[in-house]
Amino acid sequence: MAVRNGTVNENIIYLGLLLKNSRMKSLFVFCISLLIFSCSEKYKKVNLIKLDSNSQKVIPINNLSTEFSILSQLSFREDGEVLFIHLNYFDSDPNYLFVNSLDDPEVDLVLKFDGRGPNEVGGVTDFYFHDYDSIFLIDRYRYQVSLADSSGEVLKRYRLKENDSNMPGEDSVLPWVTSKSRIFKRGRYLYIPCIPDQDPFKSQYKRNNLLIKLDLKSGDYTTLLGYPELYQTGDFWGNPDHILPSISPSEDPDFMLVSFPLADSIYKLNLKTEEMEPYFLMRSDQLDPPVFIDFKDIQSDRMIQYQYGTDYYFSFNYDPFRMLYWRVVYKKYDDESLNRIVNRKGAGKTNKKYMIVYDKNLNRIGEFGLDSIPKFGGYDFIILKDGPYISVTPEDVEDEKVFQRIIIE
Repeated sequence: MAVRNGTVNENIIYLGLLLKNSRMKSLFVFCISLLIFSCSEKYKKVNLIKLDSNSQKVIPINNLSTEFSILSQLSFREDGEVLFIHLNYFDSDPNYLFVNSLDDPEVDLVLKFDGRGPNEVGGVTDFYFHDYDSIFLIDRYRYQVSLADSSGEVLKRYRLKENDSNMPGEDSVLPWVTSKSRIFKRGRYLYIPCIPDQDPFKSQYKRNNLLIKLDLKSGDYTTLLGYPELYQTGDFWGNPDHILPSISPSEDPDFMLVSFPLADSIYKLNLKTEEMEPYFLMRSDQLDPPVFIDFKDIQSDRMIQYQYGTDYYFSFNYDPFRMLYWRVVYKKYDDESLNRIVNRKGAGKTNKKYMIVYDKNLNRIGEFGLDSIPKFGGYDFIILKDGPYISVTPEDVEDEKVFQRIIIE
């Protein structure tokens, strides 16, 4: 086992590995988890995250964009300026990339990229802004990466599939980039988070295909990054929310830090050896272990119930300015709200969310509740030199995105 570290969740699953029968194993995991949690304090009390209303960043939103986005990027320029870049959430031709300065409200740029024609980039679903002369634009469903400049001229294209078909294949992967797993560049290589075209359950979560490594010089690519043994129990672990990792840079550029939604440990990926190993425990006091369902129920209401009724770690970020580690936790919906979702009667009450913080010595600072921020979304967490910020945009505001600085006490 890669992880046998004494936490409740992972010890349960490790013991389950000792059982050969899949049904017996799932029953065993469920029963043991009930026993352990019924014999201990359910959840520990937490303090609430506080906000500094005097430290605020505002991003203007024009009529071509929207306040909601699951993919944004910060670009720290050599002159100290910090750019906030986000993609148009809706399909359009041309494609739009919005560039704003967090320091100068006058910097409000809209970059346009043709969906068709000699400089076509297709329908952009993912991007990486290196600088104004090197912008990587991805059409996920055409397995295409285009290198363009800010004028919209395409300089080079790359193919992320071994054949000409755009149909899902047994060995192919789809680029899947969000604010919790962004693209990053190391030398001549571009690393692109991805999702297997074939549900990883079918390979028992044993393949290394969660990250694309694209050679920008040759155009060749490989895939790396697999699941920890924690996931390789023969059980079905659910949809992307519960299986796709959050990937963050570390202090060492040769290593990336990886958080899996249902694993208490943070893992370290060595980009030179392409091997992953456990790094440290960053466990929430608020999470219950999953109760597995069968893969055959993937299209049923049981899948919806599992999706919204299972706790998980949403995202992980390393803060290079304070050398802190931040992990966002999403609790399941309460029974009443879950019933409304399953029966398609609306969402009900929003689920609870928490933030775990560790210091540079991997000591726990605390776990903090986010109930004081009603509209909190894990995609809207950014780290700046003067502190971490989260979006507090009021629901009735559509022409700007508002961030405030987090305070932990």
